Amino acid sequence: MTKQKANLPLPVRTPTYVSREIGAAELCVSPETWDTMVARGELPPPEFKVGGVMPRWRWQSVQEWLSGLNRAVSMPIDPYVQAAEQVQRGEAQRKRYRAA
Repeated sequence: MTKQKANLPLPVRTPTYVSREIGAAELCVSPETWDTMVARGELPPPEFKVGGVMPRWRWQSVQEWLSGLNRAVSMPIDPYVQAAEQVQRGEAQRKRYRAA
């Protein structure tokens, strides 16, 4: 059975390496939402697994990922966003040519 977010006790300080439950509680989301965010690439993959089964994330990496510091290297660009940026660049170039 899944623990409720309100019932997840947070440690006095966030540990260097967090479990999905502690990480989810730090972000105020459920562990299932944490798993979904990892699968979508919204959070980094785990750094290692304790005993081969319990994944752990380095909290600093999670914070960097959420702030966008690691995303450019690790997260693929969405083709829709890439196409929209190309269209926007093309419109900006057309405006410059018209103004000249």
